[in-house]
Formats: sequence, structure tokens, C-alpha cells
Amino acid sequence: MPKPHLQSLVFSTINALLMLGLTLYWLSLPRTFGDEAIFIKWTSLAKKSLLGIDAKPPPGSVLYIDVSGAKMLVEKPDPLYEEKTGYHNQALTDRRQLAELLDSIAVHGRNIPVVIIDLVFEKPSPDDSLLQAVLDRFPYPLVGARRLLDNGALSPSVIKLNTGVANYLSTDSEFMKYPLFLKDTLPSLPLASLAAVSGKPYQSNWYGPLIDGKWSLPKPIIDFKIRPRDLSDGVDHLERPYDLRSMGTLLFEWTFWEASDVASLLEGKLIVIGDYTEDTHSTIFGSIPGPMIVHNAYLTLKEGESLIRLPWLLLLFALYAWMSRRIFLEEASGKRSRWWHMGDTAVGRIVADSIDDTFFLALGTILSYLVFNIHINILILLVYLKVVTYLLNKYYFRKPEHLTGAKG
Repeated sequence: MPKPHLQSLVFSTINALLMLGLTLYWLSLPRTFGDEAIFIKWTSLAKKSLLGIDAKPPPGSVLYIDVSGAKMLVEKPDPLYEEKTGYHNQALTDRRQLAELLDSIAVHGRNIPVVIIDLVFEKPSPDDSLLQAVLDRFPYPLVGARRLLDNGALSPSVIKLNTGVANYLSTDSEFMKYPLFLKDTLPSLPLASLAAVSGKPYQSNWYGPLIDGKWSLPKPIIDFKIRPRDLSDGVDHLERPYDLRSMGTLLFEWTFWEASDVASLLEGKLIVIGDYTEDTHSTIFGSIPGPMIVHNAYLTLKEGESLIRLPWLLLLFALYAWMSRRIFLEEASGKRSRWWHMGDTAVGRIVADSIDDTFFLALGTILSYLVFNIHINILILLVYLKVVTYLLNKYYFRKPEHLTGAKG
């Protein structure tokens, strides 16, 4: 084998491993950036809307319950005098209604995998003991929410139940990633919900989280399988496969429904309780309620789409190795095999090389997303390749001055 080709194989292998490490590191960051977010947005939209590749959970597998219309007023201390004066109140989710709802689910529900309560119980109410009693005897897996305060501490809870952290990360005001752990050790609400359903253990390590012993991305980009346009409210859009119902309306209806009808509505459904009106977040698919984001993140974990799998690593390694070898051989020969001509100036060559490398990186992230539902970040990889190309030219393939015609 000619020496340049042997050197290119060594270089392409080492460089591909470095690019793979850079990819995994970049995916572990809490946010996506600028142009990458735009690319992720449009590839996601094209996959679901243009190509029609939009896998969803079975129809009727989830029941969303909105508590936004069920509020109670609880007296709170005066902000100046720090004592209750009778003139200040705060609105909390009506915990008596919530207890009644959960009690009905316990009586009439069958085969419910988990109830996710995307609500925090930071402030006390007169009905806390009633709600706690219902939770203590609830027969199905149940997970509540807590949040990280601005000082990094975990929010308090006046209700005792299994919890996960419900916090959101946004890029340019658009939510994309959901962390599996916060503060390195605190499990997120979707991860805690998965563990409650499956019993799969999880742990956080310096190289990333493990779910049931399998390596996972620490902050996967959520692939929204269920979106607001998929929802029926029980009156309109009855042909849509997933129900969003008001807690108050359900409790009223259940006073005159037959017990079999209540059981039919609940049977086998994962139930997500939360505020679907005020707790909303901007995403690439428009505004989506926080409880739906939690459920979509849970589905991402349940389907194993956050796992770092060998075929995915091999796909990226093959792409990176091919690109690295191609760059090495072109720089060694001084010949370009670009698809377009940008002139013979230095700027023209840089632009042509950048377009060429961007095309193959974009193709790689499209394949990664279509096959494995994982986006890769191409901007940092492109910058890295430009730096590597510059270093190859300056130090490895530098010609002696007497061969370049340089004069002293």
C-alpha cells in the first residue's frame, strides 16, 4: 500500500474517533445553538409532515387531565409584614378535587401503567391531609413533580410522594432538550416515571447516564410524537386519538356516568395530570403544554431513542472516517474533488470546501435522525474540520521553502 494511503487510514481512524467524541460531548451540552436549532427544526418538520414518518403510541393509550380550571384560594403572608393579615391570597390547584379524581381512578381504573402529576406542592393547603391519604393508598405507580429553584436547591414539597424534577431547557425560546438528570444526580420527571413503570434502574456517571445498564444521551432532543393537533377534548375533534379532559368536567360527568363508562375511559391508559393552559412552552411544533412535553420525553426514553447504540456509533464513525481520509488525500495531492467551482482564490477554495463538508455532515445528521431519531450538531464539526485542514496544510504537508520558490 502506498505510504500516503497508509497514513490516510491512520489519520482517518484517529480523526473519526476524535469527531465521535466531539459529537457525544456536544450532544451532552444543555442547549443547541443558532443554525443547528434551525436545521433540527426543519429536518423534524420535513420528516413528520413531508415524508409522513411520524410514529405514535397506540390510540387511546394516554389520558391528559387539565387542572387549570380547578383552583382554590389560600391565604398567604403579607409580603411586607411576613404574616397572614387576611388581605393576601394565592391560587393553588384544588387539592380536594385532585384527591377526588385520584380516588375515582383508584376505584375504576384498570391496568394503568403510571399516573404522572406534573404539579408541584410547594405551598400548604387545608386539604393536604386528604390528598396525602389518597396518595398513600393509591394502587398504581404515581410520580409527582418538583423543580429546581433559582439558587439551585430542590423545591420543597408539603406532599410526600415519589417525584422527579420538571425543568425545561430552551434554545432561542424553543424547547428542544430534556435532561435526564439535573444537578448531576436528581432524576427528571420523565426518567422517574419510566423507572416507576418498568422498574428499570438508572444512575448518573461522569461519562453519561445509564438506564437499565445501557448508555444514554444525557440530554436527548425530544421527538414530539403527540402534539396538540392530535388531541380530542371529548366534544370536538372526536376522531383524534388522544384525550385532553378538564378535571372539573370529568368529576361532574362521573357523578352520572355508569361505572363501566368511567372504567372504559380509564382502562390501560397512562394518565398525565397538569396545567395545560398556563404551563406552556414554545417548541419547533408550536406551543405545547408542559405536561405533554413531559409525556413526550417519557416516550423518547420508553422507546429507547435516547440510548447510544452501536449501529449509530458505527454510522457516524464511517462517515467521519470517510470525510477525514478524503480531506487527507486531497491535501496530500493538492487536488480538489469538489462538486462546484468557486474560483482559484484562497477565499473561493475555503468557501467551496465548507459547502462540500457541510453537505456531507448534513447528510449524516439526516440519516442519523431518520434511522435513529438522534440529531447531531454539524456546526462545531465543520469548524473542527476547518481547523484540522489548516493544521494539515501548515505543519504536515508544508513544503520546504526552496521547493515553493520562496526567496530569502
